[in-house]
Amino acid sequence: MRGKTQLLILWVLAMPRAFAAEGLQSHASIMEAITALVESDFRQKAQEFQMEPIKLDPRLRLPLCDRHLEAFFLSARRESGFLSLGVRCEGTHPWTIYNKVRVKVYRNVVVLKNAVRQGARLTETDLGLERRDLAELRGSYFTSYEPVINRPVRRTLAAGAVLSPDWLTVPKLIRRGQKVTIQAQSSHVAVKMSGRALSDGEAGQRIRVRNDQSKRIVEGMVAGPGLVLIPI
Repeated sequence: MRGKTQLLILWVLAMPRAFAAEGLQSHASIMEAITALVESDFRQKAQEFQMEPIKLDPRLRLPLCDRHLEAFFLSARRESGFLSLGVRCEGTHPWTIYNKVRVKVYRNVVVLKNAVRQGARLTETDLGLERRDLAELRGSYFTSYEPVINRPVRRTLAAGAVLSPDWLTVPKLIRRGQKVTIQAQSSHVAVKMSGRALSDGEAGQRIRVRNDQSKRIVEGMVAGPGLVLIPI
């Protein structure tokens, strides 16, 4: 058994030399090109990541490239999960191969430390940060507490859940009956006047307001707390 193990080790060590002797591209050089591409891309974005071992078909035999190997992504890189990429040789005997590699990207995301009931407003004591693999997350997430503090939840949520924007109510920037600023504007001029909101409004929502001076009812877009824009 010991003799067989020693022979196996010698065979693995001799593989790159055997490929070179036969004029074939070593699998190690292809894997190095893929690894360099992935590591460079993720490190430029300052992301914490872990790449699983690259697997090549052991039957793969390609001519030895007399130029530097070029690794490339096949499409826009996903944030995490399986990435499709390729390696090409543009030398005397050109070739291109395609492969997939799985990359796990980790980020600290906001989770619930406590269960919360529907309609409850979130406080800092309800929240925590945990390191998660982004490929395992469904939908959007938060990376800091600020956007969620004092926001009501749409439904009852369990402790440990990764907080999603879909679970929070959108804050009302304007309330019905509130005094608002109506700003009528064009590319050259802007006129402001006071008015009253006739309904609640979220950012970007169109609502009706009554002009205090003319008593006319007009429709505009909620642009901020107490501000309604009307294009002219």
